[in-house]
Amino acid sequence: MNVTVLLTELQNLDLHSQENDRARADAEKQYADSAAMDAARAVLERATTQLAALEHSLRDLELETGGLSDKLVQVNERLYSGRITNAKELADLNDEEKALQKRKRELEDRALSLMEKIEAAQNDVQTKRAAFEERSTQTNAQRLRAQNQLRQLDASDAELAQQRADLRARLDAPTLRVYDQLRAAKKGRAVAHIKNAACSQCGYAVPAGLISRVKVGSELVLCANCGRVLAP
Repeated sequence: MNVTVLLTELQNLDLHSQENDRARADAEKQYADSAAMDAARAVLERATTQLAALEHSLRDLELETGGLSDKLVQVNERLYSGRITNAKELADLNDEEKALQKRKRELEDRALSLMEKIEAAQNDVQTKRAAFEERSTQTNAQRLRAQNQLRQLDASDAELAQQRADLRARLDAPTLRVYDQLRAAKKGRAVAHIKNAACSQCGYAVPAGLISRVKVGSELVLCANCGRVLAP
C-alpha cells in the first residue's frame, strides 16, 4: 500500500488518541470536581451550627427560667405562709418576689424571641439541606457520566493502540523515525495533504513533479517549506 496512505492513517489514529487524552483529562476533572457540592455543604453546616447555637441558648434560658420558677414558689410560700410577721422581712420578700417575676418575664420574652429565631433558622436549614441534596445529586450524576466516559475512553484507547501497532508493523523503521520526529516537532501533524497544488498545512505551492511522486507513494516526499510528509 502507498506509504503516505499508511502514514495518513497512522496520523489519524494518533490524533484520535490525542483527542482521547484531552477528553480523559476533562472527564477526570469532572469526576474530581466537587466544589459546588462542597460549597453547598459548607453553607448547610454554617446554618446547622447557627441553629444549634440558638437551641442551646434556648435550653439555657429554659433552665434559668425553671430555676426562677422554683425560687418563686419558695418565696411565695414563705411570703404567704403567715409564719413571717416581721414587717421588714415581709417587705424584703415582697421585693424579691417582684424582682423574680420581672426577671422571669424578661427571660420568657427572650425565650419567645429565640423561638421565633429558631423557627426561621429551622426553615433556613431545611432550604439549605434541600439545596445541598440537589447539588449532591447533580455532582453524583456528573461523576457517573464522567466515569462512563472514562470507561468508553479506556475501550477506545485499547482499540487505537492495537490499530496503531498493526499499522506501525507495516512501516519500516526509517519511515517511522521520520514520522515520529515530525509528529513531535509539528504538534502531532507530521503529514499534510496536497490541496489545490499546495501544502494544506503551510500553503506552500507544491511543484507538479513532486505531486506526481507523492501520488506514486513509493517514497517520502517532504514539503519544501514546513518539512511535513506530503500526502495526496
